[in-house]
This record gives sequence, structure tokens and C-alpha cells, in this order.
Amino acid sequence: LAITTTSALFASFVVPAKADLVKAGQLSCIISTPDSALHFGSARPMRCTLRQRGRRAQRYTGTLRKYGIEWGVFTRTVMRWDVYSATGRVRRGGLEGAYGGLTFEAAIGSGVGANVVDGGPDGIRLSPLGIQVQTGSFNVTTGAMRFRLKFRR
Repeated sequence: LAITTTSALFASFVVPAKADLVKAGQLSCIISTPDSALHFGSARPMRCTLRQRGRRAQRYTGTLRKYGIEWGVFTRTVMRWDVYSATGRVRRGGLEGAYGGLTFEAAIGSGVGANVVDGGPDGIRLSPLGIQVQTGSFNVTTGAMRFRLKFRR
């Protein structure tokens, strides 16, 4: 309940950067490299897929870098954001670029997190508040994050 209330309150203050952008699809990223320890920064590979209605899926790779406190065992994490553009479409490779923001997560067996992001190519935005789901984890993380997406041809 506390996580849901906090997320709803936080989301009410976070609005897309431009009101004229239209939802184009959803970006899902999988981070599946296991790790365990106390970190003050980490780098984990990520594989992402952009799904748009009526279009072929676009695949991206990148490295998720976190700066802050990460404590526990990390297994599989799925992060999701809605994607917005002026036309409601994203051209092939259109999400290539750098993104950054804040991350908050907690898990015991399974868990949830929230990721606030900004950045990306001109005319494209990820929803400022992304949702994260973890399985097989026991961890607490808070800090800054950044990632760069590269289109897989």
C-alpha cells in the first residue's frame, strides 16, 4: 500500500515534458545478469524491445549504470516505460540515445521499483515514471541511473 500510494503521489507531479506528444508504444528492458553484494555503483547489460501497434518490434541493447546504494542479491529485472512522440510512431532506431534519472527499488523474492527518466533523442520521450518488476531478488536500491540505447540491426 505504501509503495502504491507513494507511486501515485509521485506520478501526479510528473507529467510528460511536452503536452503535444502522443503515445507511440512501450519499451521493455530486461536486465538478467545476476549479482550480489553491497555496491555504490554498478553496470549491468540490458536488452530492450520497443513494441508499437501495427509495427515490427525494435530491439536495442545497452548498459544500465547505477550510482548510489545497492544492497542485496539481484537476479532478473524487467523495466517498462511508455514511449511518446509527436507522430505517435518511432522510426527504426529512433530510441538510440542517452537517458538518465533516479531509481528506487525494493524486493524480497519479488519486488517493484520506480525509475524516473529524462533524455533521449529529440522528439521522443519515455514516460517520466517507469515501472520495474524483479523476480528472485532480495535487495534495496536508491540512487541515480543512466543508460544509452543502441539499435540492433
